Amino acid sequence: MNEARREYVQGEQNILGYMEYDGNPSIGMAPVQKIAASSSVKDFYSASSDLGSRKIISTRAKELLDGFRNDNVIYLRCPLTRGSVKLNDFWITDVIKYDDQEVDFELSKFKVSEGWIEKEVNGIATEFGQRVTDISFHNLEEMKNTQEKKLNYLSYILTKKLVIKERFSSPFFFLKVFGISDFIVCEEIKNELQKQKLDKGVEFKPLELSDNEWYGPNGIRKLYYK
Repeated sequence: MNEARREYVQGEQNILGYMEYDGNPSIGMAPVQKIAASSSVKDFYSASSDLGSRKIISTRAKELLDGFRNDNVIYLRCPLTRGSVKLNDFWITDVIKYDDQEVDFELSKFKVSEGWIEKEVNGIATEFGQRVTDISFHNLEEMKNTQEKKLNYLSYILTKKLVIKERFSSPFFFLKVFGISDFIVCEEIKNELQKQKLDKGVEFKPLELSDNEWYGPNGIRKLYYK
């Protein structure tokens, strides 16, 4: 994903804040975002770190996505500059609906990384232990309960493989609790983005593949991207 960074403007504040995933839409406008003057203008950017996992998209990309689904994300005006030039046709995403409940827990695979302190010196942790094991969940609530009540701050759940319920056919959606902060789109949207040349700097990773299967030393990403 192409990166934008914060453009400091005297007295300007980040009124949107870091995205809290609470389902409540933000109000206002994002702080000015900047791309390199020497770069070509793309249709998708990741926002500056103080805006969380929000994405910045062009009007034509927004119109394409709205044609497939428009009830799960709102778009706020986002000032984008390229050198001294202001680009007006850009928006920033604010997700208001997630579809985590549509994950098929019977077919999906997870691991839990359990961490603990092995040794402390003067009250400061100096050595740590870690154990990674397979774990399964019957549903979303069980997974959330494990995350919130059974894991300490050194432990976390890893998503190894995600499978969406067969009956769920939304072309464009977001997940909240599985460590995925990007858009999830159907093959038709992927093909349309590529056809309209809206995909510069964008990679498409199959949802069902684990990070290791995609990015690992023997991963298949290298077959598609340099």
